Amino acid sequence: MERKITIEEHDLYQEDYQIRMLKANSLDGILKVGARGMNGSSYYDYDVSGKVSMKAMYERSKISGEDLKLFLTQFKAVIKEVEAYLLNIHCILLKPEYIFYEESRFFFCYYPLAAQDLWEEFHTLTEYFVRQGDYEDQECIRLVFLLHKATMEENYSLEKIMAECLKRPEKDEKVDTVEEIEEMEYDTKEHDWITEQEMGSSIMKETENLWTPVRRFLNKHKKPKWGDWDGLHIEEEEL
Repeated sequence: MERKITIEEHDLYQEDYQIRMLKANSLDGILKVGARGMNGSSYYDYDVSGKVSMKAMYERSKISGEDLKLFLTQFKAVIKEVEAYLLNIHCILLKPEYIFYEESRFFFCYYPLAAQDLWEEFHTLTEYFVRQGDYEDQECIRLVFLLHKATMEENYSLEKIMAECLKRPEKDEKVDTVEEIEEMEYDTKEHDWITEQEMGSSIMKETENLWTPVRRFLNKHKKPKWGDWDGLHIEEEEL
């Protein structure tokens, strides 16, 4: 049975060259899409048969370093594929609920009416990677910190970041220690988590830095240094 997701836009449907290009060709890594107009609105239907969204997949598990490398490799290929057909790369949706996975392959929605910037959307996706990363996986730690920090730079190069992530680490290259992670500075205004909970007539706001849960996890699981163990007693031999 065919399974679809639909994006609705409350605007009159107009078929442009993008839809004609998508209908006439099968782009590798791009979900098949059908477009239609009805009752003054536009509908874009994506075939997701046999696939699971990134959001659903990582609600049950954590993102590993290998997962990230696979995603980056295929995302890079999709960008080139979209450009090869003279389509707009900023129409590639990067929210986890619009990225799908099946048999070691990621698939993306191309939404012709998207009004977004791909670089900003990718940075937002790296924040999702930070929250869902497997921090028992050293390669995952290396990648999420590299991705998130690098995409905070103005006018960053997506191609250079991907190349850095996908290169094979040197044997003596080490992952940032907990202490080094804690020294990293981030824009707390942009990256704070804000939780609003209504309690009677008052609203409680809790703001926590994006990296705080990560630091807590790493501190909890870091290996103790010599001399850091509580209750360690060394008896001196009487001479």
